Amino acid sequence: MDSKGNSQSPEAIKVTIFRAAEAIVSELGASQLTFETLSARSEIAEPDIRALFPDREALLTAMIEYRLERFRVRWGAYESVLPDEPMRELKALLLSNMSESSEEKNLDSAIFAAAASNPALLQTSADNVEGLFDILAKSPLGLAQASILFFSVRGYRLFEQLGMCPMTDAQRTEFQEQIMRLARIMNEQRSGE
Repeated sequence: MDSKGNSQSPEAIKVTIFRAAEAIVSELGASQLTFETLSARSEIAEPDIRALFPDREALLTAMIEYRLERFRVRWGAYESVLPDEPMRELKALLLSNMSESSEEKNLDSAIFAAAASNPALLQTSADNVEGLFDILAKSPLGLAQASILFFSVRGYRLFEQLGMCPMTDAQRTEFQEQIMRLARIMNEQRSGE
């Protein structure tokens, strides 16, 4: 299927396309994510890309699903190495949100830009967020306190995605450490009540 003539599986071809799309958005901006630039970057013929994704919306929807799957994998990886204690799932959620690559953050920016003209693109993400709120509600902190941590992390990420976060790498690391410290303190306070 691809222009190089190799025999990659359709899933491997999709991953190649998604990575090329992330690179385009990261380097050139969301407006430059076209089938033409995607074909050039991925070295997959434009008709072959269109066979998988008939339009930009189909591409973006698939990218959102791929993005969510990568997030779930990262979340699971954090959960597998954290101590088995009641706050493990919440801590893994927070850490996985704070450890996204710059490409993922740029992809989120592209999704936001596309959603401005087509809000339906966010439905996949909205469905995922509903599940996250179930997890927040079931955490030892309860929904209100867990949401404070979650929205702090998401707000931080939003500022980064919009290019409005002036934090240095050291300041980002300190922010992440403080969020985890705050989670521990909130849990200790709630347990002591």
